[in-house]
Amino acid sequence: MEERALKIHRWLGSLAMCMNPCLVSGASLDWMGHTWTVTTGDMAGNNTGSASDVAVDSSGYLHLRISQTAGKWYCAELFSDDPMGFGTYQWQIDGAIDRMDRNIVLGLFPYGPQAGIGVDGTNEIDIEYSRWGNASWPDGNYTVYPNSGTQVRDTTFEFGLGGSTLATATLSWSQSSVKEWTQSGLRALGDSGGILGQWVYAPTDPATNLPQRAMPLGMNLWLCDGCGGAPGDGNRVEVVIRKFVQVPAGSSAIRNESPRSAAAAPSFQFVDEGGVVHLGSEAESEGTMTVLDVTGRVAATSTFAKGARSAMVPGLPRGLYSVRIETTP
Repeated sequence: MEERALKIHRWLGSLAMCMNPCLVSGASLDWMGHTWTVTTGDMAGNNTGSASDVAVDSSGYLHLRISQTAGKWYCAELFSDDPMGFGTYQWQIDGAIDRMDRNIVLGLFPYGPQAGIGVDGTNEIDIEYSRWGNASWPDGNYTVYPNSGTQVRDTTFEFGLGGSTLATATLSWSQSSVKEWTQSGLRALGDSGGILGQWVYAPTDPATNLPQRAMPLGMNLWLCDGCGGAPGDGNRVEVVIRKFVQVPAGSSAIRNESPRSAAAAPSFQFVDEGGVVHLGSEAESEGTMTVLDVTGRVAATSTFAKGARSAMVPGLPRGLYSVRIETTP
């Protein structure tokens, strides 16, 4: 109990240092349908963010690094320019997050104060992998900071990947609850296998004790505050986020998978190269389809005939979308 209190104190102190400098960060990049601002300068944990420690490779994977230049350690942090609200958030992770040095923190978190939504210590939902400087502490951490007030709730768990570097982290956020879970391997939305740790938080007064507004999404890889300012083993650190998707509440996701997958789960549709949207079953009548990107903006529209199993959407890039279908009686 005493050790856990120390962890929360360190985290709150780190965010207090981050709140203003993070707002004036400069570098930006486009990834997974969102524009992200990369922290350059002061960031979480009294660290220094570096644009060179955040990069997207030719496969579309996001690399977060902690590196050393001229004897100084630099960390990685970025925030979405657009706020994201209620819905499901999923990250496919490639990195030994169960075997990281005890001083390393990987954070995945909607964070309101980045956009002036509440004050530090409110409006935040965390998935964090870290031992917070103590090798005997659990390596999994889930935390929810309230919309207002002082009720912070969290849980910890110990997990291992069995020598693998692949894991999936998911967060489901609604007006009344937050559910967070970690799975082994790279999991698709809706896959419930390989659970390593999970937590549901449903407070009796969610309007006060849960964030209620759309917030920027943060991701960071950093050195915990008070942990000596360097990895304990002195080695460079890298974690790769292969894929991120946020599916707004009430939407369904389009996945780049096989027609058999779509047929098995028709609520999850997908897009082929070239812009073919598969309907999952034969259309009972002609209709119109509206394709929305992960921010909810209209990406394309198309029509389909009675009996069609797919519809062409010219110019639609490979990616993650939701779809709205209207049929003609």
